Amino acid sequence: MNPIVYQFGPIEIHAFTAWIALGVTAGIVITLGMAHFRQQRLMPWLDACVGGVVGGLIGARAFHVWLNWAYFSAHTDQIAALSSGGLDWHGAVIGGLIGAASVALVRHVPLLPLMDAFALALPFGAMAGWAASASANAGYGVEVWTLADYPSWLVTESPDIYGIVAPRLNLPPIGIVLAVVVLVLVVILTLLGRLGGARLWLALCLYSLGMGVISFFRAEYVPIWLGRRADQVLDLALALAAILIFGVVALLQRRRTLASLRSLPTSTTPG
Repeated sequence: MNPIVYQFGPIEIHAFTAWIALGVTAGIVITLGMAHFRQQRLMPWLDACVGGVVGGLIGARAFHVWLNWAYFSAHTDQIAALSSGGLDWHGAVIGGLIGAASVALVRHVPLLPLMDAFALALPFGAMAGWAASASANAGYGVEVWTLADYPSWLVTESPDIYGIVAPRLNLPPIGIVLAVVVLVLVVILTLLGRLGGARLWLALCLYSLGMGVISFFRAEYVPIWLGRRADQVLDLALALAAILIFGVVALLQRRRTLASLRSLPTSTTPG
C-alpha cells in the first residue's frame, strides 16, 4: 500500500506523506487562526508552529525507531526513510510540544493560549495520522475468523506488514472517531470559555486513554514492557502525565482568578 499520490519527475509524494502534511497544515492554520482571534502577531506563533513540526517529526521518528530497534539495528540505512511510514504519535506529541514551547519562550509567545490552540489542532493531527497509517498499511487490527461475524464498518480484509491479507479489525476508522469525540469536547470547552490553558492536557489525556483501549486490538509488532504492549505503556504514561499537568495548570489558573478577584476594589455605599 502507501500509493503515490503525486509524482513530478524523480519527486514522489506517497499517501502517507500527503496525509501527514495535511494534518500539519491543518494544525498550523488552526493555531494561526487562534492567534489572529487573540490579536497576536502571527510570525512568532508561526515560528512556534515550525518548532513544533520539526520537534514532532524528530520525536515521532525517534520513538518509532526506538520501539522497533530490533529491526532498525539491522537496517540502519532506513532510520531516516520517512516516505514509507513509521512515525510514533507519542514521540510526535512530546517532541512537538518541546519544540513549540522552546521557540515560544524565545519568541515571547504566551504559552497557555498557544496550548489552547494546540488543543484544537491535536484531533486533526490524530485523524490525519490514522489516515496515514491506513494508507501505509500500519495500525492494522488483529485477525478475526470471518468478516461475516462483525458489522461491515468494524472489519476489513487488509494486509499486514508482510503483505499477508486476512480479515482484520478495521482500527483506523475507530481511531478517527476517537479523535472526533475529543475535537467536539475541545470545541465545546472553547466556545464556553472553560478550562483556558488546560484544554490541551485534558484532550491529550482522553485521547491517550482511548488509544490505550485501541491498542488491545492492534496487531503490529512492538516490544512487551511490564507484560503489556509498549505502546499501551506509553499511552498510560502519557495520559498520567497529561492529567497531572492538567491539574497543575487548572489549579494555578484558579488561584490566579481568585487573586484577581481579591485585588478588585470593594465598593462602599454611603450610610
